[in-house]
Amino acid sequence: MTTNNHKTLFAEDTSTRRLTLPWTRAVEICWRNVLNRRGRFLLVFISIAVVVAFFVSTLAYQSVIAELRRSEEVPVRAALERANLLSHDAAAERNQRDRTLWLLLLSGMLCFVGVCNTMYMSVTERFREIGTLKCLGALDGFIIRLFMIESVFVGMVGSALGALLGCLLMLIQLVMILEVEFISFGLLLRTVAIAGPGAVLGGTVLTVLAAIYPTRAAARMKPVEAMRVEV
Repeated sequence: MTTNNHKTLFAEDTSTRRLTLPWTRAVEICWRNVLNRRGRFLLVFISIAVVVAFFVSTLAYQSVIAELRRSEEVPVRAALERANLLSHDAAAERNQRDRTLWLLLLSGMLCFVGVCNTMYMSVTERFREIGTLKCLGALDGFIIRLFMIESVFVGMVGSALGALLGCLLMLIQLVMILEVEFISFGLLLRTVAIAGPGAVLGGTVLTVLAAIYPTRAAARMKPVEAMRVEV
């Protein structure tokens, strides 16, 4: 019975004569790990969602405002002027574009640093767990695979939550600054359709990239050294 279970969980690599873990089993292990550490993973989700939401709200808000500035309708331009979002002075327009660019760069840097820091702490605090896995015979590739699968899941969920929150914040900003009748549903839908998927994809890729270095460093540690690390 034990032999049958062993064969169902592992597949034998005849080229190296080592037991390798199938991808389906690796995904199952990662899912159970997320459930067992749901409190910690919830904090990771929130951390990623907050920084992604800030970037999405800034990008989407500036995109909507830029689209409204191109409008030739007098009521729309009057509303933008009342909100100090439209000026007929070339120098003022140039300063506004520079402020918008710097704001987008700042939000992008904050998103990058926030996601990298979150994933770095998420991996380094589990050095003891990695040491235990290596003591049980886990190979470096197996550990890297587990953490990469987890980072993809964390990045997708956290970025999706951040995208939804960012779109909501963008809508609140627009309602507070401009009259609701000037904000068309089609314009909002186009902005969300561009910013939402882009944020999820970008956040996921950034999360995976941020997890590569600490994961590789942890996987290369000797089991005794990993067990001695205090976080």
